[in-house]
Amino acid sequence: MTTTELKAVSLASVLLVGAGCQSFGLAPGIPALTLTPLPPVGEVVDGPFFEDVTDEVGIGGGSEAAWGDFNNDGWVDVYLSGGLWQNNEGKFTQVDSEVGGGKGFWGDYDNDGFLDIFTASGGGLFHNLGGQGFENVSNLVPERGEHVSRGAVWGDFNNDSYLDIYYAGYEVWEPSRDYADFLYLNEGGTAFRKHWESPAKERARGVTASDFDGDGDLDVYVSNYRLQPNKLWLNDGMAGFTEVGEARKVDGDGDLGAWGHTIGSAFGDLDNDGLVDLFVGNFSHAPAYQDRPKFLKNLGADSGWMFEDKSGGAGLGWQESFASPALGDYDNDGDLDLYLTAVYGHNHNVMYRNNGDWTFTDVTDSASVSRDNTYSAAWADFDNDGDLDLATGGRLYRNRGNAGHRLKVRLIGGHGVNGAAIGASVRLRVGEKTLTREVEGATGEGNQNDLTLHFGLGDVTGDVEAEVRWPGGGVQNFTLQSDHLATIRYLPVNK
Repeated sequence: MTTTELKAVSLASVLLVGAGCQSFGLAPGIPALTLTPLPPVGEVVDGPFFEDVTDEVGIGGGSEAAWGDFNNDGWVDVYLSGGLWQNNEGKFTQVDSEVGGGKGFWGDYDNDGFLDIFTASGGGLFHNLGGQGFENVSNLVPERGEHVSRGAVWGDFNNDSYLDIYYAGYEVWEPSRDYADFLYLNEGGTAFRKHWESPAKERARGVTASDFDGDGDLDVYVSNYRLQPNKLWLNDGMAGFTEVGEARKVDGDGDLGAWGHTIGSAFGDLDNDGLVDLFVGNFSHAPAYQDRPKFLKNLGADSGWMFEDKSGGAGLGWQESFASPALGDYDNDGDLDLYLTAVYGHNHNVMYRNNGDWTFTDVTDSASVSRDNTYSAAWADFDNDGDLDLATGGRLYRNRGNAGHRLKVRLIGGHGVNGAAIGASVRLRVGEKTLTREVEGATGEGNQNDLTLHFGLGDVTGDVEAEVRWPGGGVQNFTLQSDHLATIRYLPVNK
């Protein structure tokens, strides 16, 4: 394919919000924006949306999935809890590496342009050696000890351009030994130091982060188990956290003093209004006082960034052991759909198609994805054909395609933004809708979607106006094109 290199639109008219932000521009000879055509849009397929290609592509085993292109060849690789699989243009080979130890999360902690990986079990940190292998540098993360954890998330919580780690604490059976959550700040890519720990020792499961209030810093949502309220930690921009879960109405119902057994949650703009909403994947037993899974709508600045429970009319059927959600637009119609796992044998995983009006249709049977119990679910376009594929339960399901147009956006940091651009977001203006996607450091419990953002566009073709919001509050506008991969680099103004 030929690559069209375009310059950013209106580079001089950039809105900067907050202290310490840098201007944007073009360095000599380096494009801020590169557009690469995607394969032609396909036809509407007959039969199921997905097909199991696990054996065909050479993947085997593993559980929780984290997608990341560790060797920068343009083909997204995958870490499946204990195994690293390299994508060779749509086929996979297992990599013999130092990486291991349960759930993993990709992030470029030293800003060298290559994705490193942190694993929740044991707090392992593995440094990427230029895409050629990994070195165990877990000693850079102090005081891990016997910390029991089921989740973590990358994010530049103090906006110094280096990724930090929010490391959740789980439980042991002696109550006095439950573990607090830790925040490790990155010391310039050379080491981490413990900056903060949660005042309460609760049973955290999945952790995810989002700039849900649009102030340029990442806030953290913690899914707590054992009928405990979930936590929303509001960031002051300098990694100072205030708990606002109850105030913003995202902690759970709390009826009879018991909340839910939340395993994983996911941020995403579910109604295309430009605001990041939240889905909470509650495991719940039959008594009605236990929280069911929840669709929570972000009401925006005018409401003080409160959330509204939209679950009642959403159409999500109850199962006892719902676990880890993953949001992705599998049918390229512009709406984020939901795949939600379950972990008890009498339950099954479900796929829900987003109808765009806070109602969802169960398409589990027609989708033909796994119904088998698992904690694993994450989206990526592993074959670079422009539609999202799904890793779940150690299996890989290829999207068979559709007639919807699409756009992929890969953000690259630098010059004051973390290299992986985790925490950045892109907003597309499509008619009366604003489609929003964020680069995530983790989702659900122990999973991570591809860092390359995916937008379904339906029947929209041609130019698409995009706004990029970088960590720290910088905002830049571009004109992109449907059916392309847009690679956007953060560059300082050439003075």
